[in-house]
Amino acid sequence: MKHWSSVRAWLIGVVLVGVTLRLGLAFMLGINIPPPLPSQTDRGSDALEYDTYAWNLVQGHGYRGMSPDVTDPDHLTAYRVPGTALLWGALYRVFGHRYAAVRIANCILGAITILFVYGIGKRCFGGSVGPLSAATFAVWPTSLFYSATLGSEPLFTFLFLWYVLLALQVGAHPAIARAMFAGLLLGLATLTRPNAMFMILLAVFWAWWEFRGQGKNLRIGLAIPLVAVTTLIPWVARNYAVFHELVPLSTGGGDVLLGGNNRVVVTDPVYYGYWVFPTSSLPEYREQLKAPNQELRRDHLETKLALRWLADHPRWWWYLVQAKFRRSLTPILDSNSPRLYRVGMLVFWGPVLVLSALSFFPTLLRFFRSKHPGWILHLAIIDFELTAIIFWGASRFRYPVEGLCIALAYVSMLRLWGKLRGTQQVKETASSMPDGAIVTGTA
Repeated sequence: MKHWSSVRAWLIGVVLVGVTLRLGLAFMLGINIPPPLPSQTDRGSDALEYDTYAWNLVQGHGYRGMSPDVTDPDHLTAYRVPGTALLWGALYRVFGHRYAAVRIANCILGAITILFVYGIGKRCFGGSVGPLSAATFAVWPTSLFYSATLGSEPLFTFLFLWYVLLALQVGAHPAIARAMFAGLLLGLATLTRPNAMFMILLAVFWAWWEFRGQGKNLRIGLAIPLVAVTTLIPWVARNYAVFHELVPLSTGGGDVLLGGNNRVVVTDPVYYGYWVFPTSSLPEYREQLKAPNQELRRDHLETKLALRWLADHPRWWWYLVQAKFRRSLTPILDSNSPRLYRVGMLVFWGPVLVLSALSFFPTLLRFFRSKHPGWILHLAIIDFELTAIIFWGASRFRYPVEGLCIALAYVSMLRLWGKLRGTQQVKETASSMPDGAIVTGTA
């Protein structure tokens, strides 16, 4: 009991440090600065779209606003999934149209996420991995940055890592209520950013493998993807009422598919594995994309054009796969990025990338052999890579799984440290291990 009190006090301290750093950066960058307008950027910003949708919801106008190549800036839209706008709208209703409220909420979400990183590391690897991972994530540069800005990253990461932690608990102690809540979190994460869509399919595989031959527990495990899909139904029904077609997530999928698979990204080294905005960077498609003046038809057209380009250029397939994979993981950013951000990414993410890669497959095999549910962590990283390879790679898409990579990096670090000290691997007893966690390092 005394030990738990000291751990709880330490966690509270780490979270307080985390929220202080995040709020400090938010105030330094401008706590109430609005999103950039279209005149200030090439095509506006994600934040401006979330803000417009959220404010229209608060005013009772419905989920409407701008979308690319649609002349009416106030149409009913499904260009972005609604999770972020719903949170912002709730904050606007309580605090008024103040961007400070959103940034403060993002900082709080980012700080709470530290606890999830701790829980995942502790349950999967025991020992010191949980505390070390939490302490690192508290000061992690990308977490500080995204928490202090207007975007979907803090909410998505909060929901996604909470889901991973709950899935671990379901794996260790199957319970229907816990599984349903995990499914709800996964569904809400998908409604915040479609990046989690593959995780729903992977959750089916995880439950089947984890509980194979265990009738009741298998049904509990499969409740996770079932509830996740059920969570999407109200949004799908709303989209059908608006567009009279099935729109499972958004009408922005064609943008990222065509933007990540075209002649520019395979011929211009600056854009290897990256994305370009189709209308401005692919003039051969410009008139076609503007012609529909309706976002769903435009989305269908972009998907068709992307698939046609891929079918016509099979020689570029391998290049695209490896380029997107490298881009999704690289710690070396484009020279156009701010120098401090480039240095920070190299210094912090570079070592974590190398160390986490060293432990990724050994820990995956250990989890399989011991029938430990911790391989949900590896599936979360695979979900990110699938999204990157199909669409495009970016550090902002990687951020939600960086906390998991930090935990894997500490597994490698502790193991290497143990070998340097010339010690034997220590197997902790079941009574000292949290929920069947395994230690892959040495002590």
